[in-house]
Amino acid sequence: MMSNYAVQGAHGLLLEAEVAPRAQAKFEQRYQAATGQAVTTGNPVHYQNQPNKWGAELRVYFNDPGMAISLAVEGYHVENSLKAYQGQNYRFRVNSKKLWWAFVEDHGLRLGIS
Repeated sequence: MMSNYAVQGAHGLLLEAEVAPRAQAKFEQRYQAATGQAVTTGNPVHYQNQPNKWGAELRVYFNDPGMAISLAVEGYHVENSLKAYQGQNYRFRVNSKKLWWAFVEDHGLRLGIS
């Protein structure tokens, strides 16, 4: 279960998806069912087709250290980079389909900056 702090600290999140071609249709259908928005690779720019992937790699980027602690306590692997991610804009990253879909389906966040 995601903590309330994680949801409250959602400002400034970036949701990104890299999806293998064979997983695209399933991803796009689920995303549209959750959001009412159709997506195609590159639209929005944070949704990418990656032929070298096995399925979908769904990432959440953020800067809030409190959120990083909260998610780590809940068992998520929080990556921390001194160089930062995404053009040096984000300090923390979580690769988690479960967390990503919870933000989209349960909390109304979307691909890109939320």
